[in-house]
Amino acid sequence: MVSSPPQKPASDIQPLVTAALEQGILSRRDHLTLSTAMLSNPALTARDRQHINQVFDGLRTGRLRLAD
Repeated sequence: MVSSPPQKPASDIQPLVTAALEQGILSRRDHLTLSTAMLSNPALTARDRQHINQVFDGLRTGRLRLAD
């Protein structure tokens, strides 16, 4: 069974998003954290979801890369 990181409050998501966008790198653990938040954290605001989607869009377009 795959374990997911503990659900983080929405306030903890913003630093991950900011760091990823500034550095151009997202760790796989942070990717899992953001994915889990999008799928199962009802406390996320529409703005939080928009910021997380910016990170995922960056991965898809190659502006961001995943790091181990």
